[in-house]
Amino acid sequence: MKKLVNALLVVMVCVLLLSTVFAKGADKTKITFWDENAGPNRTPYLEELIKRFEQRNPDIEVEYVGLPWSSAKQKFDVAIAANEVPDCSGVPTQFMANFINKNALLELDKYFNKWNEKTKINALEIEANRNLTKNKKLYMIPNTTNINVLWVRPDIFASHGLKAPQTWDEFYQHVKTTTDKSKNIYGFSLRGGSGSAYELEILMYGYSGITSYFTKNGKSTINAPKNVEALQRFVDLYKVYTQESDITNGYKEMVAAFDSGRAAIIMHNLGSYGEHMKTLGPDKFVAYPYPKALTGKWVIRAGRGSGYGIYRNSKNPEAAWKFISFLCSAESQSYWNRNIGQLPTNTDVFKEDWVKNYAHIVMAGKIINDKNSVLIMPPTYLPEYSAIQKQVGEPGFQEVLLGRKKSQEFLNEWASALESAKANYDKRNK
Repeated sequence: MKKLVNALLVVMVCVLLLSTVFAKGADKTKITFWDENAGPNRTPYLEELIKRFEQRNPDIEVEYVGLPWSSAKQKFDVAIAANEVPDCSGVPTQFMANFINKNALLELDKYFNKWNEKTKINALEIEANRNLTKNKKLYMIPNTTNINVLWVRPDIFASHGLKAPQTWDEFYQHVKTTTDKSKNIYGFSLRGGSGSAYELEILMYGYSGITSYFTKNGKSTINAPKNVEALQRFVDLYKVYTQESDITNGYKEMVAAFDSGRAAIIMHNLGSYGEHMKTLGPDKFVAYPYPKALTGKWVIRAGRGSGYGIYRNSKNPEAAWKFISFLCSAESQSYWNRNIGQLPTNTDVFKEDWVKNYAHIVMAGKIINDKNSVLIMPPTYLPEYSAIQKQVGEPGFQEVLLGRKKSQEFLNEWASALESAKANYDKRNK
């Protein structure tokens, strides 16, 4: 009898323990987070931050969904149309206007204004995000900001006695000098596939020195003579000082060419730092600034920030805010940007010792704050902006590389698409 009683007691204790576990699990709030630029150089760090967040917030569970950059925008568009959006996600500035126009994102002002770290987030980045909308509301909290640089193989440069190019003429001469086809080394690897239009805009305006995408009468400047000149000089590199396969290069292929030593120079933002470090180590790659524009100024694309937003249809916006504000905290930004190699937006991070040891971040900070630097604000407020890049810019650039279209013709088509989008925007927002 005693054994039976003891057995029953054991069963009761097990039932109580199990019911407690299930009760705790049932009390958890689950949110879904979509990473718009998933990959081996980013995903592990986000997963670590999610782990840290869940440890501090045991009542919240975060489901991570990684989307490759090349198809992310399309998947977001489908999800928004089907009303199957996540609770929160990464939101790059080039997606924002389109998402806001579709009424997909939640206004964050009421959360941001109560946040104890709101004054730490770079005010210019917050202002840039507000300026993307007519109502000046905040729909994304920037977590990182960026500039494009020349990533250079110092071993190849040293073998030719080269230093950082100071002018665009020097840049093109360096590309020619470092090309040695007998050793399968090319001076440059260009991005001809996914993401090419974005990089082209930075190249052209960084060369011409033009600081506005539109004139006062609404005409696009993307087909201005100096931008055409910039594009043509760039196109002339193809198949002579680059590999022929560069025409389909996305980010991965371009970085692979550089990291393997097949290309002496690539143009990309600070975000590829982590991948170069992992593959090459600290001494086999270096970041140089773009040469100054023909005007003698550094032209820096404004609104390069990427951050996090919450979707209007989220069933758990409070939990989602807890998560994205955690990602934007000084602690999380320090961990993220130290590994990714980009510029934090939380000003407290710049006080940390590690920043001083990251030469590319120090260099980028100096350029951004240099008296010879000017900002150009891309028209990311246009809902069609990212679609124009994808549907006009990318295929048009490939047509030019293949010799099927002239640079002027291509940029005229790009300008026409931008002008039409702006006219529609102005009409809607009179």
